[in-house]
Amino acid sequence: MSRTPAASSLSILCSSEWLQARWQHLNGRYFAGSLRPIEIVWSQRLTASVGMFASREGPKTSYPSAITHRRREIRLSVPLFEQLAARTPYAEQELLNTLAHEMIHQWQFDVLKRRPDHGLEFLRKMTQMNRSGEVAVTTYHSLEKEVMALSKFAWRCRDCGHLYRRQRRTIQPKRHHCGACRGPLEELVSPAQLIEDRSSPSPPHAVDSSSRSDRPNRLNDIPEQLTLGLS
Repeated sequence: MSRTPAASSLSILCSSEWLQARWQHLNGRYFAGSLRPIEIVWSQRLTASVGMFASREGPKTSYPSAITHRRREIRLSVPLFEQLAARTPYAEQELLNTLAHEMIHQWQFDVLKRRPDHGLEFLRKMTQMNRSGEVAVTTYHSLEKEVMALSKFAWRCRDCGHLYRRQRRTIQPKRHHCGACRGPLEELVSPAQLIEDRSSPSPPHAVDSSSRSDRPNRLNDIPEQLTLGLS
């Protein structure tokens, strides 16, 4: 994962100072300054979604602020934002929307002390923020072609049929299960199996079968991924 902005010739890949300034503004306006400082990083490896809130520990785990800062982060996808910037003049606004989305997940984690999701609390906060006209947070996307182009591996839930796409083989069916229904996962081997007829909601993510919202994840676990894909 890249820790500094890549492809700096693109205006959409703004500096960490710009991102932190936007985070500070959104934190003050929509969260009453309740969110704790967090690192915002650009990732070359994030290809299943444009943004992700990640934590190495559970939401109810208490650590000193300096340690907490290192254990939580918001990641932004370099490959997907590069493609987005190439096809729309509004990519910088979409970047702000993505940041706002991930900050709602941070709010669920930091303030509500709950596992982030796209449930009722998320929707209420999203609606409140969207009323201002400054941001347009969504929970769905139409970046299927871009994600497909970068995805080399895919898994499908045997129960609900949800697809999980990754650039690397990071999902282990014997260890992980569907984030939507907790059903078993199977890896797809045919490229044709990756094709869907329409844009899909931002995916829940495969989770460790032993994980619980009130128990810290082990440091070597894949971090919880809660993401936004843009419309």
